Amino acid sequence: MAEEVHFEQLGQLEFDRVVEALLIAEYRGPGRRVQALDGRGGDGGIDVGVWDMDGNVVRTFQLKYFPDGFSGMRGGRRSQVKKSFETAWKNHEPPHWTLVIPGNPTREEQDYVLRLRGDRKMHVDIIGRAELDILLGKHPHLLDRFTADRTERYLGAINRPEEALTRGRDIPLVLDRMQNRLQVQSENWAWAFGTDGLGNHYRHLVARHPGAQLAEPLMTKMTATFTKDDEDLRRRFTEAMRFGVAEAIVLPGRILSPIETSGAPWFDGQEEVDEVQLLPEDSDAGRTVTLIAEDENERRLGTIDGTVKRIARGTDGVQLVVDVIGGLTARWVIPRSVDSPPQYVTFETSNGGAPARDVRLLTKFMARIDDAQRVIIKLDGKDFAGFTLTGGDRHAPDPAFVAFLDDLVTIENALDVRFVYPDDGVSVTDRLWAATLRQMLNGYAVPMPHVDGYNITLSGKYDNTLLEQLRGDGMSLVSVRKRFEMTLIGTEIYLEDVFIHQQYGIAEGGADHAAALEAGTGKGRVVHVVGHVGLPWVIYQPSRLQDEDAPVPIAGWEAAGLPERPGLERLIDLRAELADR
Repeated sequence: MAEEVHFEQLGQLEFDRVVEALLIAEYRGPGRRVQALDGRGGDGGIDVGVWDMDGNVVRTFQLKYFPDGFSGMRGGRRSQVKKSFETAWKNHEPPHWTLVIPGNPTREEQDYVLRLRGDRKMHVDIIGRAELDILLGKHPHLLDRFTADRTERYLGAINRPEEALTRGRDIPLVLDRMQNRLQVQSENWAWAFGTDGLGNHYRHLVARHPGAQLAEPLMTKMTATFTKDDEDLRRRFTEAMRFGVAEAIVLPGRILSPIETSGAPWFDGQEEVDEVQLLPEDSDAGRTVTLIAEDENERRLGTIDGTVKRIARGTDGVQLVVDVIGGLTARWVIPRSVDSPPQYVTFETSNGGAPARDVRLLTKFMARIDDAQRVIIKLDGKDFAGFTLTGGDRHAPDPAFVAFLDDLVTIENALDVRFVYPDDGVSVTDRLWAATLRQMLNGYAVPMPHVDGYNITLSGKYDNTLLEQLRGDGMSLVSVRKRFEMTLIGTEIYLEDVFIHQQYGIAEGGADHAAALEAGTGKGRVVHVVGHVGLPWVIYQPSRLQDEDAPVPIAGWEAAGLPERPGLERLIDLRAELADR
């Protein structure tokens, strides 16, 4: 090792800084959080702690800068160690406690620390200079960081201080020098190179002028040998070669021969690889796409818009990947011959996060594409491809899904709200409330979803009519909501002056409530009222009724794929019977 860190000579602050960085680098990882704590406010017995993702302490480290140890002659230092240990146990009960010191412990010091455990079910140990040196070897970038000052002095002596890369402005200076050296290799080709955030190096060739391949032809050869277990990988790789790379493809090293490069002395060679990744480029991303469905008479059945995600190009044609409004990703494999149908097209739908109105437009288009004979793709308003459909899979969506979207659009138009389709889909309750609101907005009284009864609180005042109603005659109840508010798939719904009505309600335990009123103890009692023989509670908005002088019309949810509210027919029959009296 060219440089060393002498932990015993660092001083308290620098020792803490180096050790904290080493411990964080060593113990952080998936499912773990590592944090160094500032002891100014009291560290609770933790200088560096490791926690799992549930916030449970997994391990604690206590840093003590004792460059000449903590032998029995230094009782004050031992007291510090013991106090830190007991504080950590009192506050956190860590399953693993570690003392970190700059030197290697003596046998006496090690025994003292191990005895701290007593009969506690935990692990206690020491990290000293030897273990810290091992950690530095495992994380050499930290060695470079903490010896940077000396490196910078050495490079400054030869007039190359920027090679230390201690300042941001040093990077372009060093890269310029490297590019100047690389330019000597070739007048036709240059290397683009770098390092990503994970420390992976990458490089690729860039032509210095349009005729680079003619002036200095370069060749890369790679042989892939697929087994019978690799048939899907072979198919995707072959498709990528023919029509371009539209999705990432990873070729494992077990099927690859060394990559051979040739064409120039600076380029010639072989290189073993662990894997080869074929990555798509977002070529033409963002360009406008229009899909047009036509019948056999070239009559337009429907259109929908989208944007290009990428266009991949291969030896035999292209792959066009389009993000269509409403949450559809379409991938078209198109041969170079425009008169030939595409090899195939795939659709992948994910409506979450898309405006409900766009999802509705998409469902209409997908239903019409089943009746189409031809689809035209326009790119930025110009014809890009056209082909004849040959049948196969049906794309028309579930009618219940379409009906739900229709309800959302109806509500949007009436109330000036906007719905976004939820990532986790919709529930039956969502569908019922969308249907309920649609019927209310159309001027109907509709059963309230999942409501079987309402509570009323007695004031203590009563008359014979109320007593008779409580004792079994039943009652007609109306609750008026001046402000009716609810949330439907994340969107706030607000209506004014909403009525909730029960045509024939029965009070549960009504006789007891009536007796309490007569005894003077009825005030504050809560009465639960349910519909007679399961009659539903209905909800409506009087301002939306078609005829204010006529009886309030009652309708069901009429939600495709869902049954109507039990008791709805009995309520309609009861209303008709009362109207005939």
